[in-house]
Amino acid sequence: MKFFKLDRKQMTKSIVYRIYAFIITFATTFFVTGNVELSITLGILENVFKILTYYWFDILWDKLTKKKYRNTILWFTGLSGAGKTTIAKQIVEKLKAEGQPVMLLDGDEIRDIFKNNGFDRESRLKHINDVAKMAVYLQNQGIIPIVSLISPYAEARDNARKLTKDFTEIYVSTPLHACESRDVKGLYKKARAGEIKDFTGIHETAPYEIPENPELNIQTAGLSIDACVNKILKHIQK
Repeated sequence: MKFFKLDRKQMTKSIVYRIYAFIITFATTFFVTGNVELSITLGILENVFKILTYYWFDILWDKLTKKKYRNTILWFTGLSGAGKTTIAKQIVEKLKAEGQPVMLLDGDEIRDIFKNNGFDRESRLKHINDVAKMAVYLQNQGIIPIVSLISPYAEARDNARKLTKDFTEIYVSTPLHACESRDVKGLYKKARAGEIKDFTGIHETAPYEIPENPELNIQTAGLSIDACVNKILKHIQK
């Protein structure tokens, strides 16, 4: 089965360690009592007891030491090229490494799922609402949804917030000139050349409405990716 993979090296190590532990217990008991039968019995009992209790100890230790996070929707908003997806992906990796159920809904990828792909205001409002509903569905399943969308309109973000009791708006406030200087996909260049219409932040028909009261304001110009990620995780940690 795929979910069960035997690590032979680890298994061999565990067996050798148990034998070693038995020898230590046997030798110590025999040295004190001089009784072979008693030493063997204690050696066996000690190993059986540890095998049976280690599993529950591991669960208890995990509960005491494992970080706990609110099951909130992490909603990244900001201009194209601001760094939303880069930060979001790092958070996904961090949470997965800590055993947290998490899923990323990225703006570029999620448009392939929904048929509504327009960039006018009405189409964008509908698209963002659809993504928000999907995020709430994941949230109700115990998954931490991470949404990375430009989501330029305050109305759309407010509507998304109203769908859930726990919503964390993260404004990645990288200035336009910095986003345009990155232009990894060449979108700003195409927008300036008139090859792309209704491009957020460039054309008057597609303004970006800056969040007034986001839970977090992330300024990537002054912080490393790790610092941004840690700031966000600290905010949602219970």
